[in-house]
Amino acid sequence: MSTNDYVRDLRALIGTRPVNFVGAAGLIQNEGGQVLLLRRVGAERWGLVTGISELGEALEETLRREMREETGLTLHGAELLEMLSPDRLVQVANGDQFYSYTALFRVTEWSGDPVPDGVEIAELRFFKLGDLPPLTRLGEKAREVLA
Repeated sequence: MSTNDYVRDLRALIGTRPVNFVGAAGLIQNEGGQVLLLRRVGAERWGLVTGISELGEALEETLRREMREETGLTLHGAELLEMLSPDRLVQVANGDQFYSYTALFRVTEWSGDPVPDGVEIAELRFFKLGDLPPLTRLGEKAREVLA
């Protein structure tokens, strides 16, 4: 069952009430130590490759799938850095509420050339650590981890 189908079916049962979502995010660096950031369509801030786990999906597999879908990259190795707990209840425009738990991984091996999917992701770019653009919460966490 895809994440979209799962969320749609869940929301049909519970409406907009708060739920817990778990997902994974990847800290990807090139050989020069630059970090790969993405900017989602319609967003101004840049962040990490991230996504919600599908029902029963292992967290590293979530990262593998999201890297492939969002960037075209193939994950060959990753190490879990930290499990991030929510800092607030999120409410989106349609009224749905959720708390987000995210497994932050350092990607240790990857291959391919990063290409935005053009659907969810507008831009992908490697940035020097001293020259980062405005960041999402996960992007800020990446800056903290890399400092």
